[in-house]
Amino acid sequence: MTARGAPVSGGGDRRPDALPDVAAGRAAACLGAITRRLFDAGRGLFGPRRPFGGRRYEHLWPFANAWAAADALAGLPGSGRAATEMLAALLAGVAAYGRTTSTSGGGEVPPGGFESQVVPPLGAGGDVFYDDNAWIGLAALAQHERTGEPAALRLAAGLLEATTAGWSTERRWAHPGGIRWKPSPATTSRNTCANAPVAELAVGLHRHTGNPAPLEWGHRLYGWVRAALLRPDGLYADRIAPDGRVEPTPWSYNQGTMIGAGVLLYEATGDPAFLEQSTATAEAALGWFDGPALLGQGPAFNAIYFRNLWLLDRHRPDQRIVRSATAYADEMWRHHRSLRTGLFTGAGSVLNRSAPMAAVFALLAGAPPSP
Repeated sequence: MTARGAPVSGGGDRRPDALPDVAAGRAAACLGAITRRLFDAGRGLFGPRRPFGGRRYEHLWPFANAWAAADALAGLPGSGRAATEMLAALLAGVAAYGRTTSTSGGGEVPPGGFESQVVPPLGAGGDVFYDDNAWIGLAALAQHERTGEPAALRLAAGLLEATTAGWSTERRWAHPGGIRWKPSPATTSRNTCANAPVAELAVGLHRHTGNPAPLEWGHRLYGWVRAALLRPDGLYADRIAPDGRVEPTPWSYNQGTMIGAGVLLYEATGDPAFLEQSTATAEAALGWFDGPALLGQGPAFNAIYFRNLWLLDRHRPDQRIVRSATAYADEMWRHHRSLRTGLFTGAGSVLNRSAPMAAVFALLAGAPPSP
């Protein structure tokens, strides 16, 4: 059974100034449902309970998106305290994805980065993916911005080092350079999702530390994606192979991270070219991702897309961003949410559907955006 209710976008006598309150209430409801049904506060991990005891813990990608949602909710009155307490648990809990990380205090990165699944004794572990580690780095950096936690900043810095280690040195490949999707030498795919979020992480670290080296990485990664994966229509393709073949699909989160990387580079350098490039990408993306197209992307991709559009909005305000996010959020709340559980329905990870929606509602409620 799915939920029906009054849309965030108004109707009847609902005043525009009441809309953030509606979104804040929905964000809090999402956080509450996730906490009750999926969050293991003792371990700082997420996962549904098994029928005969214990939990099946989520992969690193949904964990990262839940961490990003907690970052967003920490900026809202009413949800801030619960979300901030969750952030502290997640900073320690991420150690469950690394084989040599300390389990106390947080801030440590295992050699090579975190694995895609929890490691023994809680799970079997899995491959390391550079994009997964970039999302964790961005969530940790946002936590540092929200709370000032130094361990979160150390974690973000360690993950920049771990992810940039994946920069390709194959000079014979088309468009040499770029971070590969996985550390394995057999991995030849270089994806927007393994480069653009690392560019954001790098520039964000420069902002917080003043260190010029991360800014250099931000320039390099952003420039590589534009050279290798920018389509003629202004959107970014998914990935490129060594022979130059491009998989052209324009996923929403890839547009978002390149928009955000350009905004951060503009803020770091003052060069208006970066802002113009982000604005052009946003223009193309807002035209491409209409209602049905957004629904086909999934909440995890769309939350990343919207939070980066909001970064651009602070320099180039555009009411289409709010309208698009509002229409999407209404559709998801009214037709894709279970009344029984309060979680969002559909295929795949329930956490990866529900936590990103909490983040979208938090943005609509006025939470400050982060990459």
